[in-house]
Amino acid sequence: MFTIVHTNSCTDYSSKLAEKLGEAKTVLVDDIISDPQTLEDFENLGLVFSNDGKSLPQNMQAFIRDVLGNCDLKSLEYMFSICVTDGNVGHALKIVEKLCAKAGCAPSLSLAVGTNFTDEDIEKTIKLIESGEIRLAKGSLGTSIYMLTHGIKTRG
Repeated sequence: MFTIVHTNSCTDYSSKLAEKLGEAKTVLVDDIISDPQTLEDFENLGLVFSNDGKSLPQNMQAFIRDVLGNCDLKSLEYMFSICVTDGNVGHALKIVEKLCAKAGCAPSLSLAVGTNFTDEDIEKTIKLIESGEIRLAKGSLGTSIYMLTHGIKTRG
């Protein structure tokens, strides 16, 4: 089962993604920050957010740092990070990878998608998630090395 944590601006994309994944639920990041118990046991985790300028929204940064950073991540099998953007993704995906590395995890898939997404775009994303392909933000050598040295698992 996937738990998709999303910002308010990405509710539509997250809901469609969860529907296509099948066994998935969506949770608003602000709800988890105000009550971390909202985040129950999870094996597969998705982060869906829009970029804030060229950066990661503060509430998603707080979630990764304060909530994930204090979770037992031993049961985490797979994680993805999707930035829904209408232009330049900036450094948002790299920031996710750096914060996750500090929290003791790493997304296997980091992806930017447009705000004018179609059902076909969702299907392409689902195929990438289900394939377990490792796909990191450009220039993420440090994250790649971290994943290799820590035996981070991927689906499949």
